[in-house]
Amino acid sequence: MAFSVSLALSSLDNPAVAQTTVSDIDGNVYPVVRIGEQSWFATNLQVTRAPSGEGITSFFFDNDSLRYAGRGRLYTWGVAMNGALEPGAQGLCPDGWHLPTDEDWIQLYEQVKGLGADLMVGGSTGFDASLDGGADYRGRYMYSGEFALFWSSTVTSEERAYHHSISNNGELGKFAAMKGARIYVRCVGD
Repeated sequence: MAFSVSLALSSLDNPAVAQTTVSDIDGNVYPVVRIGEQSWFATNLQVTRAPSGEGITSFFFDNDSLRYAGRGRLYTWGVAMNGALEPGAQGLCPDGWHLPTDEDWIQLYEQVKGLGADLMVGGSTGFDASLDGGADYRGRYMYSGEFALFWSSTVTSEERAYHHSISNNGELGKFAAMKGARIYVRCVGD
């Protein structure tokens, strides 16, 4: 089985609230947050193998595995999608999860009423987006401390797909990036 789900009772504010976690094929465990009608990974994907078990290419920001270990890995769009082309494909996400579509991101933004600060580390949702930047299609690392960047499974052309962003001032946005860019992935429940 490529993933597992466990429930543990939280005793923080409400002992009856269950916290969910999901494991990937590598055994990495991701906390899951419920925001409106959607369930999201609360941390960036850090898998090094596809759901089939095949090895994949991934990157740490600035090629610095010591500084960025535990913050997730960066993927090109084709790797993140695991070769799929249709929006909402599972991609590298565990079974029961998928790479968010543009519509999934928009639904999330509507749920937080456009307040990106609610999605940042320490925000009210537990989404915990960290401003770890990414790399362009040439492999130049940029935007650390400025933006949290996440792939969408929605393409805009043969060469580009949307990525969504949260800026250091809480602004939400999207951009049609070259598919060879290195960007983080958050999975959303099917």
